[in-house]
Amino acid sequence: MIIEKYNFVKEQLLQFKDWIMKHPKQVYGYVMIVLLISFGLIFIQYFYFTPKFSFKNNIPNLYSKSDQIKSDMDKTEQKMSSVVKELQQLKNKRENGPLTKSDSLRIEYLFNQYQTLKNGY
Repeated sequence: MIIEKYNFVKEQLLQFKDWIMKHPKQVYGYVMIVLLISFGLIFIQYFYFTPKFSFKNNIPNLYSKSDQIKSDMDKTEQKMSSVVKELQQLKNKRENGPLTKSDSLRIEYLFNQYQTLKNGY
C-alpha cells in the first residue's frame, strides 16, 4: 500500500520534471507570475494592513505607587555607596603600600556584595 503510493508519487514527480524540461519558457512565465503576485501582495499588506506602532518612547513610571519598594531601593543604594566607599579606601591603601591577605579577602567580599546588590539577587 505505502510502496504503491510512493511509486505513484515518484512517477508523478518524474513526469513533472520531464514536462519542466520540455517547456522551459512556460515554467519561466509561471515562476515570474508567482513572483510578481507575491511582490504585489507584500505591497498591499504594507499599505493596507500595516500594524500600528507607537513610536513614542514611553518610559514607565516604575515603582511610583509603592513606598516600600522605594525605601528598599534607597536602602540598597545606601549599601552600594558604603561598599564603594570602602573599596575606594582600600584602593587608596593599595596605592600607599602593599595590601595584606585580609585586605584582599575583604576586597573580594565587597566586590561580591556589590555585584549581588547591583543585580538584585
